[in-house]
Amino acid sequence: MSGLNRLNYHCGVYTIKHIECHVLGLDISLVSDDNIWGARIKIVWDLWEAANDPKLIERMSKYEPIKCSKPAEYVEIDDL
Repeated sequence: MSGLNRLNYHCGVYTIKHIECHVLGLDISLVSDDNIWGARIKIVWDLWEAANDPKLIERMSKYEPIKCSKPAEYVEIDDL
């Protein structure tokens, strides 16, 4: 898989596409510099459509974050 992500600003798209391939059981070779720009455009288009979806806008206007009853546990790195 050498030669991937030659441009630094594609790292987020590579991350999303690697996760997508893993979850869907697809061959990771589908993710390459040759097709990453198209994936970037697709992600932007999907976000644009979602941001302009009246049903989603209404649902998000009613969103209330979940209140946590206690803080999450954490591990000190020095303890590892």
